[in-house]
Order: sequence, then C-alpha cells, then structure tokens
Amino acid sequence: MILHYNGVIKSGEFYDHNLKHILFNSYFIRNPLGVKYTEDDYINTRRVLLELLDLCKGINNRKINTEDVFQEGFYVDDRIINDILDLAIYTECLYKMNASNTLHMESNEMNQNPFIEQLISIILFYQDQIRLVKQNYMKYLGNDVVTGMELSVADKQVEHCDDIRVSISDNFESMLESFDEILRYLYYKFGKNFRDTLTVSDMNIELIHPYENAAFEIYFHIAAQRYLLCRLEEGIRKGYYSFSGFSKDANDFNVYVFSLENDEKYRARSLGIFRREYQVRRYSISDFRNKECLDSAHKTIPLLADKLINNQTKENLLLSLVDFHPEIDEFIVAEGVSKVKEHVCELLTKEYYFEQEVRGAKIRDLIITYNYLNTLAEIVFCASSQMINKTEQVSLMKQLCLVDISYLAEELSRIHQFDIGYSTKLIQRFIFQEKNNKDDDVFAQPLLKISKTQIIFSPALIDQVNLDRVIERQFLRYNKDVSEVGHAFEHDFIQTLKKGYSTGLLDFKRKAIPNFAVNDNKIEFTAFDGKNIEFDVIAVLGEYLILTELKAVMTSYDLCDLEKRKKNIKEAIEQLHRRADSVKYDWEKIREQSSIELPEVPFNQEHTILIACTDTYDFTPIKSEDVYITDDSTYLKYFTNPYVEIMELSEKSLTLKSTKQLWSKGQPCPEEFKEYLLDPVTIHPFVDFIDKTFIPLPRIDENDLAIACEEYRLTQDPVKAAVLGTL
Repeated sequence: MILHYNGVIKSGEFYDHNLKHILFNSYFIRNPLGVKYTEDDYINTRRVLLELLDLCKGINNRKINTEDVFQEGFYVDDRIINDILDLAIYTECLYKMNASNTLHMESNEMNQNPFIEQLISIILFYQDQIRLVKQNYMKYLGNDVVTGMELSVADKQVEHCDDIRVSISDNFESMLESFDEILRYLYYKFGKNFRDTLTVSDMNIELIHPYENAAFEIYFHIAAQRYLLCRLEEGIRKGYYSFSGFSKDANDFNVYVFSLENDEKYRARSLGIFRREYQVRRYSISDFRNKECLDSAHKTIPLLADKLINNQTKENLLLSLVDFHPEIDEFIVAEGVSKVKEHVCELLTKEYYFEQEVRGAKIRDLIITYNYLNTLAEIVFCASSQMINKTEQVSLMKQLCLVDISYLAEELSRIHQFDIGYSTKLIQRFIFQEKNNKDDDVFAQPLLKISKTQIIFSPALIDQVNLDRVIERQFLRYNKDVSEVGHAFEHDFIQTLKKGYSTGLLDFKRKAIPNFAVNDNKIEFTAFDGKNIEFDVIAVLGEYLILTELKAVMTSYDLCDLEKRKKNIKEAIEQLHRRADSVKYDWEKIREQSSIELPEVPFNQEHTILIACTDTYDFTPIKSEDVYITDDSTYLKYFTNPYVEIMELSEKSLTLKSTKQLWSKGQPCPEEFKEYLLDPVTIHPFVDFIDKTFIPLPRIDENDLAIACEEYRLTQDPVKAAVLGTL
C-alpha cells in the first residue's frame, strides 16, 4: 500500500492522507479506547508501525544502497511517512491515556458505590446545575440585547486551565457528553444485573451528595477526560485531526498537539453548528403564534404542581407520581408550554419526515409523546422548586422522580387516547436502555432506566432534548428509506426559483429573476455511456450553465454521522462530473426535453458551474476541485432574497431590516454568484467572530499525558455585534 500510494503521488494525483484513512476505515488500526483492545493489540500495532517507519527511513537513506530492490533514486514521499507517524502517535497516545483513565475511574471512591447511588448522583448534579442556571438566567444574558446567542459565546473560565474560555451551552453539552460516557460505563458494568423493581428504601441516601464531595468532582473530571478522548479519537479516525508535534506547557511538560487536518471542512462544520443554534433560538424568541396557549399553560402548570405536592408524603425523598392523575382538559392546556419547541422543529425539519411511520411509531405521535413528557417535566420542576431546602442537600433529590414505565404509558394513553400497547412503544422510544445501547443517545432518549421496570425522571434531561435529533435517530436506527424526501426537495427547490425574488422583508410580491432561467421539466434519457441519466436542476445564468445536484441529508450531530453524509457529497460530485460530460455529448437530448430555451452549441467547461447542494449547513462553504458545495438556504438566498438582513435596536424593540442588495449590478451575475458561494452572506454573522484555539484535555494526575486539540469557538455574540453596530 505504501508503494501504491507513493506511485499515486509520483503520478501527480491528489493525495489526501489516503493511506492513513484506509487503514483507519478498514480497522486495520483499531481504536485503543475500545473495551476489547488489549495490551497485545497495542504491542503488535506499535511494533508494526515502528518497523514501517524504520523501513521507510532506510529506503530514503542515501547511504544505503537499495538498487537491488527499488530503482535508483527511489524514495518514500514524506506525506506517507507522516501518515505512518500519525498512526504510531495515535496508538501510543490514546492507549496510554485509556489505561490511565480506566485506572482513575476504577480507583475513584465514587466508582465503589453501588449502581443506583452513582446513577442518581450524576443525574441530580446535572438537574441542579440546570436549576441554578435558570434561577440566574438574566445574569448570564446581561442587560443589553437578547439575541439567543449569548449562551454560546466562549467567555467563561474553565476549571482545569487558566487560559481557556468556554460558553455556557458548551459547558452543559460537555457535561451531558461526560454524563453519557459515565452512563454507558455504568450500564456496561451493571446492566445485566438490573433489579426487577426498587424503592427509595433500597437507596443509601448518604452516598448521594454530589456537592462538597471531592471524589464526585474528580469522578466528573475523569468522565470529561474520557469524553474528550473519545471525541479526539473519532476526529483523528475520521480525518479531522492529525498530530502536528509537541509543545511545552507552563510546567515545561511535553504536550501532544493535534491540529485540524482539513481546516476548510471543520470550519464549515463549526459554522453550520452556530447557524443552527441561532435559527433555533431566533425562532424560539420570535414565535408569538402560541402566546395565548403559552400564557394559559404558565397559569395552569403551578396549579398542577400544587396538586402534585399535595400527593406527596413525608417519606418521599424523591417526588412520587403514583397518585398524580391530572384532569385531561387541564393537562392539555398545560401542554401549550411545549408548542414553541414543536413549532421550531417544524420550521427546521422537512414536512416529509413528520408524515412518516418508523417501525410502528408515527413521527407525529412521537412529538405528541415528547410534549406530554415535557409538560410533565415542567410540572415536576415547578413543584420541586417549592420543596427544596437550600440548607439540606438531601432535599435536592425532590427534583427527581422514580417512575414506573407503565405509569408513563398509561397516562399517555389516558390523556391522548392511544392504545396502551402503542403508548408503551412510544414511551420506549425515549428510554435509554440498559443493554444493547450502542445506538442510544441521551440527547434523544432522556428517560434513564434504573431497574427493569422503572426510570429516573429528570426535568432537565427532558428539557434538553433536541426534537430534530429524536426524529433523525428514528430513521437512522431503523434504517428507514428516505429517498422520497429527495423528490420533494427537488420539487420545492425548483418551484421556489420559479416563483422569483423579493426586494426586501416586506416585499411579498415576487418578480421574475432577471438574467436567469430554470428548467422545470423532467430530463431523463440514455446517456453517451449507455446508462440512464437524470438531471436534478438545470439553470442558465447569463452566459453560464448551472448544473445542481440536490442531496437531502439529515443534520449530523457527531463526526461519525457527518462522515456518512460525506458519502452523499462524494456521490453528488461524481454525478455532476458525469452530467457535465453528458452536456458535451448529449446536448440535443437535453435541449429537446428542457422547458427553457438553450443555445444550439453546448456550454463549455469554463462556462459551466457545478454545485452540490444539501439541505444541511455542515458543508457550507466548501469547494472540492471544480464543484461548489453549499446548502439550499444559501443557494436560494442569492436568487430569491437578494438583500442583507440586519437587526436594528430602538428604545422599544429589536427589529429586522433589509439593507444592501447582493446583486451589485442589479441582477444576478455568474462571477458574482461563484464568489458568493465561497463567501455567502448566510455565514457572515458568525465568520468574523470565530477563531481557533488549542483546548487541553483535563489531566487527573502526573501519570496522564498532556494533550491539546485545535477547536473553533465563538468569541463574541455576532448578532449583538451587528445590532450595536447599527446604533
């Protein structure tokens, strides 16, 4: 393989760490963090890689005559040697850190506690941290402008490093990710021996105290270290990080430094995350459609909370829901509290997904189930807030409920008239299982099993659920075919272009896009190569032909999912190149089937724009050779809403206002469009306020290696900066 790729490089072909990626993707180089990875695996892998490095150095050593094996002057390219070195460092670094991390966890005092006490401790800690943030919400937002992005700005000191700042949202996401690591560890360790059922009397309350507990604090640091190690391993394996050398820390300690292997694609990914965050928060803040429902819900929830409190006994250390059976009409009114989240999800998720059924559960019914759980969580949170005694740490446990799964299923069935069997299936989709949970996700499955028949109900875990992620997990986990959404995506995309453009936010009358035409006929035939070919979008912009391949892909929430989506991008690029060839050889067939007038002579390569367009933000803006990669909102923005939106702050309100046109010449132009695709206005609120920094992994003691990896972070609130810039 080394010789093969050395030949590829010598032939002038592009080399993108191909050797390293194939060895990773084929799992020839296995994950040192895996539970089945042994010391022998480490020793053998290390030996092979070091021998390879010595071999390559020997080949490249001009003092050693290798003419009897290779031709004169042969040498191994440095990029290949660097790939082998990367693999060696990866194996060495992560194996040693895994061994150290495992030892820390196994020797920690908290880890000696029984399963129940460990699980409740970490849930309680997260729940109470969320309570404290809610109580001090305005303190974090400040008094200037509420944009929704305040909590995403990296301006808070981290505990394990003086020079690093993180955001509130990053802090809680990292806490949840660390929590997820502990959860998987606990379920792996104890999941096969779950009790059928348990009561509060089965718990040792003295062992459940996350505050003023040094062992618990270290326990969480160990979990955070594990999460960051897993994240780094995934990033290296998927081609986002590579070893870039050593540096010295403040204590003159050697630090393993991992830099971004491909800055362009990671930057696009980071910008996509911030764009999604802003959209969710902007819609949440500005959704006034349900104000009446929301007001009614906020009046009803305290009344239901009082009823829940009245059902409690002094013996209940955790809130009990056993006797809580609210009136159906009253609970339905309270469910208005969940409508904003539901409507934001509807705005950001294609209608197609909502109308599907996945393995016997309708997506619409899963949304109803979440609304039920979220409303119950609001009631529990309201009740517990009245029952906490700040001087008694044990009273914090009132924020959690020990709940029978059957109770949730029966109440859901009673309130929403579902069959009890179907209701149970819906509830199960939100339960993080104790066994076979490789595909489970605490961000989408917040009900954590504590026995075979019970879960711990935490309002904070319910509240953090991402509905878009819940929907996505259904399709991914059960391999649901989503090809139909691609046809709907193509139809809506073309029809949006056909409707024309508006000149501003308040211009509701569409006009035909000048200097532009888009085909709306189906174009399909047997191509020059004897195979069937179909064109997604054919458009003409001035003297240029635009070929667009549309790919409907779900939002990716981790690097593994992102890599799977990249296969769609690769396929789109291959299809575009074939379509460009078809333009050369099948032009008459294309002209005959097109709904727009095309010239007799086909467009040449210099006058053809190739675009791979997705419905997600993770690949905007990237250019792969001659193909532009973007998202539909960015693409359509240029043609249908060619103006820049800014926020304007007055004494009374914050309003959106349209300013300059994107069309500098009064109409769309090919060269301007190509420049726009590489620097679209859709990323401008964020691109000026992100920077790269090296984030160190927490070290527990001197036995841990020092590791730092490069990361993008948001340094200022870009929306606030834009607003204040207009004053």
